[in-house]
Amino acid sequence: MANSAAGQQATSDNSLGMQLIKGALAARVKNLSTIMTKNMKGQLDFCIENADAEWDAAFNFSDNSDYLQGCLRQTQGDVQQRLCTASEIKFYSTSLLEVTDESSTARSSNYLKPNKNCNLSSWISGCEPGWACSAGKDTKIDFENDKEMPSRTLDCQSCCEGFFCPHGLTCMIPCPMGAYCPLSKLNTTTGICDPYRYQLPPGETDHTCGGADVWADFMSATELFCSAGFYCPTTVQKIPCSKGHYCRAGSTEQTSLKRREETEKVV
Repeated sequence: MANSAAGQQATSDNSLGMQLIKGALAARVKNLSTIMTKNMKGQLDFCIENADAEWDAAFNFSDNSDYLQGCLRQTQGDVQQRLCTASEIKFYSTSLLEVTDESSTARSSNYLKPNKNCNLSSWISGCEPGWACSAGKDTKIDFENDKEMPSRTLDCQSCCEGFFCPHGLTCMIPCPMGAYCPLSKLNTTTGICDPYRYQLPPGETDHTCGGADVWADFMSATELFCSAGFYCPTTVQKIPCSKGHYCRAGSTEQTSLKRREETEKVV
């Protein structure tokens, strides 16, 4: 009942709701960072000098969490019941990097293995790319449990802006700072949900394009960072860089050319 009451209050009081969700999300992401680091550090040591520092910089939303307001409205305060737990993020991160038996080198996996919510006998709409489901407003979830995946099959709908929902998982993972994860739109010419690469499931006329289904990793070559010439203060905002400023891909703020040149001289 507590979760249900919190959800109702979040929809009626955006200020309080935003603070509650912001605190819960920030605390949980901080706890999950150790799990992500543990699972991926061995594979990514060659390109990440300090995994803990990089993770904190990418998922620290303390400066601007306004993007959550849209998700609160879309889910009617049910955001927490749709966010991935430690077990789901661990399942996703370990599936991203698999090791081949012959070369022992990392390779990218396009599909997740069957799991509790998405398998041969259970494939709900939330299993589709860019979609997610709720565990139920009255269900208590242990977000730090990294062993047991919760049942998450209710009220499936589009993944919120600023999050990504992988194909084969029914939960949402926040996109990192510097990424741009808007809702997708169906390209009637190609049949693809732009700006992503997935298609609608055949025969399901009520299913629409959702949100992001992936976030760029170093092997996918999927450009989900903020485009060069723009800056993204949040993962749902994309603002043109004004004249006299410099915005490389993945920028979260626009930098003056003069300051950039001074920085490069120091380096």
